[in-house]
Amino acid sequence: MDGRALGIDVSHHNEDIDWDGVAQAGISFAFAKASQGADPTTSWYTDATFATNWQAMKDAGLVRGAYHFVGLPLPSTPRASWNDDIHSQIDHFLHVIGPLDPGDLRPVLDLEDGDSPKRWKSLINSDRDAALSIVREMITYTTAQLDGTPPIIYTGSFWWSELGDPDPDDDNMPFGSSRLWMAQYPIGMHSPMPVPGPPGSTDQGEAGNFAEYSSHLDGHQPRHIPKVWGGPSAPAWAFWQFSEFGRLPDLMSGMVDLDVFNGPASQLSSCCMGP
Repeated sequence: MDGRALGIDVSHHNEDIDWDGVAQAGISFAFAKASQGADPTTSWYTDATFATNWQAMKDAGLVRGAYHFVGLPLPSTPRASWNDDIHSQIDHFLHVIGPLDPGDLRPVLDLEDGDSPKRWKSLINSDRDAALSIVREMITYTTAQLDGTPPIIYTGSFWWSELGDPDPDDDNMPFGSSRLWMAQYPIGMHSPMPVPGPPGSTDQGEAGNFAEYSSHLDGHQPRHIPKVWGGPSAPAWAFWQFSEFGRLPDLMSGMVDLDVFNGPASQLSSCCMGP
C-alpha cells in the first residue's frame, strides 16, 4: 500500500466494537462521535456509545479522536443570541470528551448540513453571510476553548460547495491551519451491493474494505478540496474518508466509515494535542 495510516470512524450505529481486534487488523487511528447539535432534549445530543468507545480505543493502543456533528442554532433562538447556542454545543462537546491526553487527536467539527438540511439550505440561499458567520464562530470559538489549537475540520464538497466554497480572504474564512478531514467516495470498486435502507438500496461500489482501497485508490488524492485548504491546485488534507460503506463484520455490526491519514502512522502526532 501507499504507506498511509488506516483508520475508521464510528458512532452508536456500530453498536459493540471489538477494539482490540480493530488494532490487530492494522488500523492505527479511530474517531468516535461524541455529540450532535444544540438541542439537549434529543437522544443524539450525547452519543450513547462514546464513553465506552473513547476508553476502549485508548486501551487498544489506537490514536483516538472525537467529533461533534454540528447543528444550527435552535429555531426558537433569536438571531441576536445565535452565538449562545453555538457556544453551548461546543462547550457540551468538549465536556463530553473531557480532558484530552497528549497524543489524542485534536477535536473534530463535523461541518455538514445533516442535522437540519432544509434549514441550512434556506439560510444559505437567503443570507449566505449569516451561514458563514455560524461556521466561522464554530471554528473560532472551538479554537479559543482549546487555547489556540485549531480543531480538525471534517467536511465534503456535498455541503461545502453549498456554502459557495468560501474563499479564505474574500469570505473571511482563514482556517487553513485547521487540518482537513475530507469526505469523498470514489465509486466502482465493486459491483453495487445491498446496504441498509429502503428495500433495494445499494452502494455505488464504494470501497468495502482496505484491500479495495489498496487495489483501486492506492496513492490517489481526494477530489474537490475546498479553497480554504488549497483547492485542486494545492490540496492540503490530513484525513480522507473514502467510504461510508465499509464492512468489518468480525469486529462490529453495520457499515463503518473507512479513512486514511495522509502519511504514515508515525506522523499522526502532527494532528494531535501536544503535552
